[in-house]
Amino acid sequence: MQTGPRNIIKRLQDTYIRSTDSADHSQEQLLHVGSPDGGATKYRSFMQFDVSKLRGAPIKQATLRVYNSFVSDCSAKAWMGVYPVTSAWDQSSVTWANQPSVGAGKGTWFGLGHPDCPGVPNKTDPAASNGIQRIDVTDWVKGWADTTLPNHGIRLSAAEDVSTGYKDFCSMNPVATEYACHAAYNAPTLEVVFNEGHTPVITGNDTGPTYPGGYPGQHAALEFFDSTSPSVWPASGPYQRWIPDAYHSVLDTTLKGDTWEGGTSHKLRPGGTYGGSVLVTGDGASGFIGVVPYPSLAGYHWAINVGNNPKDLHGVEMLPDGTVIGAFGDRVFGAEGIHGGLAVYSKAQGKPGSWSAAPVQETSLAGAHEVLYDQNSGYVWAVGTDALVRYTYSNGRLGWGESFPLPRQTGDAPAYGHELTPVYGNSDRLWVGGNGGIIQVLEERCRLLSRRDGAVAAGEARRR
Repeated sequence: MQTGPRNIIKRLQDTYIRSTDSADHSQEQLLHVGSPDGGATKYRSFMQFDVSKLRGAPIKQATLRVYNSFVSDCSAKAWMGVYPVTSAWDQSSVTWANQPSVGAGKGTWFGLGHPDCPGVPNKTDPAASNGIQRIDVTDWVKGWADTTLPNHGIRLSAAEDVSTGYKDFCSMNPVATEYACHAAYNAPTLEVVFNEGHTPVITGNDTGPTYPGGYPGQHAALEFFDSTSPSVWPASGPYQRWIPDAYHSVLDTTLKGDTWEGGTSHKLRPGGTYGGSVLVTGDGASGFIGVVPYPSLAGYHWAINVGNNPKDLHGVEMLPDGTVIGAFGDRVFGAEGIHGGLAVYSKAQGKPGSWSAAPVQETSLAGAHEVLYDQNSGYVWAVGTDALVRYTYSNGRLGWGESFPLPRQTGDAPAYGHELTPVYGNSDRLWVGGNGGIIQVLEERCRLLSRRDGAVAAGEARRR
């Protein structure tokens, strides 16, 4: 699912027209619909998106998402019409007199859906704002994508002879000082579900090029690719890109999003205590760790900054209760002065506006590089320089850890474990990757099943 225009879906233009003037309103932060004065002044709004890169994709659903920032009458949900535009227009020159024609539309009824007007924007979780409204436009988007319907955009209009249906919406021009429309998430957006059921491929790109349309500029970023169609990646590129910046409603500058270098760990997880799904990500260069709503990728549920000296944050994981665990490869843990270990952070520590990076628990593991929660067994697994460790977990704390040595490299060098991931389709196996190759282990007895570097034959992992 793509919930915002990035590389595949692009916002092209939007504006409103007014019956009493012919001015250019294309750069304003609000779109107006209906009449605020019983028909003396009438407003209609237009918007257009480029969906050409969805051509051939199996689109299940497409929704127009808008933020209704004001209604004139909160006592009832008022009607609004949504129409496919059937002729060309330009946001800078369209007027009431030369407005484009429209086809058969559909009606929708809503105000803010909240007893207290105006709406209440949520600055750190914009998707939870009460002003968000969604209108099904699946048939139109399918037609635009396969070119059976000319794509001239959408018109919004309402009853124009009464004042009760008047509405304001956020435009494609977010303004930092505007009450609701400060957030890019609140701009008119097409949410499109395609290739349903497939987990995206996520990668950190530390030299990300500029996106079409200019945002984001050349900047390290997490990039999301369609896992079903690798062959189209050179042409389509990623369908979304994420950076912990103000555009994505990460507004707390103490989290140091500007020094983000593409992330060293990123996982999609069930949201647990937050509901829905989340992106759990960490970045050694900036020290940022965050739990971000997915697929909206707007704002955050939880975030801290653990420092970037010596840039040793390598892995992060979130447990269903909201606890977050970070794996650090070089900082000193414990009285023994071991370089590397796990730090445990409570759900409360990452609350927006009052975060703390002092862990509630630390445990040493030389060269710790990745951490993984197994929801089937309840164990927490971690991998380091020469060992895979299985920890018990209860009530926000790691318990006893059982350590299993990793096979050493040719020449007796340590394995230097880096990656840890489930074997999808087999809940009792793990992939472990490192400088010495890739191995697969059976969780129950931590038995080595296979090895891919050819240095040693598969055999029983020694337990220590």
